[in-house]
Amino acid sequence: MADDHRQEQDLSIHSSDQAVVNMEQNLADEKGGIMDLSGVKLELNRPETAPPDARMYNGAEAEVAFASPSAAPEPKPVKIGGGGDISENIARGFFAYRPGAFDLAVETTKSEVLLPDVDGSLRGAWLLTEIDHWDSEKERLVLLTDNCLIVVFFDFVASKIQSFKRIVLKNLTSVKMGPFEYPPNSIMPRRAGVGVQMFWSREEVSAVQKWNPFNRDIPYAIFASHPLIERTLRDPDVYRVETFHVALVQGCQSVRATQSPSSPALNIVEGPVMIESYASLWSLIHNQSRLGFSRERGGVSF
Repeated sequence: MADDHRQEQDLSIHSSDQAVVNMEQNLADEKGGIMDLSGVKLELNRPETAPPDARMYNGAEAEVAFASPSAAPEPKPVKIGGGGDISENIARGFFAYRPGAFDLAVETTKSEVLLPDVDGSLRGAWLLTEIDHWDSEKERLVLLTDNCLIVVFFDFVASKIQSFKRIVLKNLTSVKMGPFEYPPNSIMPRRAGVGVQMFWSREEVSAVQKWNPFNRDIPYAIFASHPLIERTLRDPDVYRVETFHVALVQGCQSVRATQSPSSPALNIVEGPVMIESYASLWSLIHNQSRLGFSRERGGVSF
C-alpha cells in the first residue's frame, strides 16, 4: 500500500513538473521568441477612391478639404464718367449737386443766350458729360429748343456762363448711340455705359484736326451721362444721356418735317461710338481728377 501510494505521488509530481516545463517554454517563446518577417510584404486594404466631396477611409470621413479652382473674373470696362461710380461724399463735392444749382443754370442760359426768333421755345435741358476728340471729359449744360441745340460751359462755382455753342438742328446729318469703342492699339482705359454722338457735317475730319487737342472746329460732339446720375436730389433723367437721345432725335425729325422736308433724312444709327484717342496722358489725369467739372477740391473750388 505504501509503495503504491509513493508511485502515485511520484507520477503526480512528474506531471506537475512537465506542465511547469511546458508553461515556461511557452512563456519563453512569447517573450523571447523571434518571428522572421523577411520577405513579407505588408499591405493595408483601402476602399476605392471616393468622390472629392466625401473622401472616406475605413468608414471615417477624412479631414481633408478639396477646393476646386475658381474661374478668373472677366475684365470689365473702367467706369470713367457715365455716372454710378461715385460715393455720396464725392457727389457733394460737385457744385451742380447743390439744391437749385441746375435750375439757376437753366434760367441764366434762357435769359442770356436763348433767342426766341432763332431758337424757338425750350423743349428740354440736361446736365451731361461732353467727351472731346482727345477723350477729355467736360461738364456741359445742354438745352434743346425747337430749332437748335445749345451746349453751355456753365461755371457752377461762380454761377455764370463761360462759353456756349449753338448747333442748328436741321444741319445735323447723323445721330449715333451705343457703347464706347477705342482703336485696337489704344492704351486708353475703356469706358462703361453708352454715349451719343452727333455730326453736323459729312466731311471727314482731317488728321490735323484730330491731333490738335485745342481744336474747336471738330464737326461732331459726343455726350455721356453725368456722374451725378445715381447721386441726385432731383429727377435723374436730367443727367441721363439716353433720355437726351430720344428728345434730340424727335426734335431733329420735327424741325426737318416743318422747315426742310426736301433735305436728306437724318441718319439715325445704333452702334459703337468711336473715341479715337490712343495714348493721352493729359486726358487720363484730367478725367481721374475730374478737372472738367465744377467741384470743391480741398478748400479750393474750380
